[in-house]
Amino acid sequence: MIRPFYIKHFNKLSAALCLAVLLSGCQQAETTEKAAPEAANGYCLPAQLAKNIKLADVAPATEHHYIQLTGRVMSNPEKYYRFVPLLDGVVSKVNFSLGDYVKKGTVLLEVRSPELSSLNAELRTGQAQLKLAQRQLSATQEMFDDGVASERELIEAQQDVEMARLEITKVQENLGIYGGSLERGVLIIRAPFNGYIVSKNIVSGQQIEAGDEPLFSVSDLEEVWVMANVYAGNLSTVKQGMEVEVRASAYPDQVFKGKIDRLANTFDTEERVLKARISIQNRDLLLKPEMFVNVSVTQDNTAQNEAQQNLLAFPAKAMIFSNSRHQVVLYRDSCHFEIVQLEPVYQTQNAVMVKEGLKAGDKVVTENHLLIYNQIQN
Repeated sequence: MIRPFYIKHFNKLSAALCLAVLLSGCQQAETTEKAAPEAANGYCLPAQLAKNIKLADVAPATEHHYIQLTGRVMSNPEKYYRFVPLLDGVVSKVNFSLGDYVKKGTVLLEVRSPELSSLNAELRTGQAQLKLAQRQLSATQEMFDDGVASERELIEAQQDVEMARLEITKVQENLGIYGGSLERGVLIIRAPFNGYIVSKNIVSGQQIEAGDEPLFSVSDLEEVWVMANVYAGNLSTVKQGMEVEVRASAYPDQVFKGKIDRLANTFDTEERVLKARISIQNRDLLLKPEMFVNVSVTQDNTAQNEAQQNLLAFPAKAMIFSNSRHQVVLYRDSCHFEIVQLEPVYQTQNAVMVKEGLKAGDKVVTENHLLIYNQIQN
């Protein structure tokens, strides 16, 4: 039998233990509530990552400025030829391969077609009539010289020759619409100028139809055009006649120089940019059509001095382009980072110049900044 004395002391002890547990829980909850805001102050770098980041100072811009544009290489349309068939037939002969260099007048294709039969007959008839008219003219000329034929007869003989020539010219013009000349009853397609075969969609024996896709293309690649994209923000500084430097990722150490020949007056409806045309001498054939390039537009001294005022610069490798925005990761300390959106004013291969968003002395992350950016975003 348990005495009342022990029951009384046991109840006091139990009450004390419960109170202690409750106080302990309250203290832990209070500690957690105090720690939560502190942990939310910023993303803290792991020790290993902290050893591998690199920082760069934001400083007043001092180097020469270039406007950095993107562009695409294209063939000079004035020296570009595409053969589109305008009749039904069969390709009987192909005399070239993709990439071949061809000289003006070289026979490229031979095409047989039923549509050529009537033209061939007209051409032969016209040639026969011309020969007959020329013989008649020669005989009439001799008779006129001897006083046997009249001047009227001589003029009529000359008109017959001229009419026969006009008939042949008419047939040849009709053949010209098809893109070639008629020889041995076959349509002969020749190279219109010196150049390279840049596309080929035909083989010997292939049937063709009027309006098919181009069978081949010839382009003179020794001079190409670069079509640079000029955005609305650059319209006040990009002008016709400015010198440019063109670089392609395929040739990192090669610089192609040129100048802006023409600046379009209307925006491209698809890309929402103004197109600047740059003619580039390409005698080594390094630049290929459809190749993407970077274009640096050199500013004159006045534009440079005006643009350089109040601009800040930082390394180009610190820039992050995401969600159609230019951004950098700004470093405060190992637990405090900030993602800053920027509007670049100028950009070179090595540096970006801005007017707002940063101040001199700020530090931006230049290596492993994408890791930090993603951690902050997540």
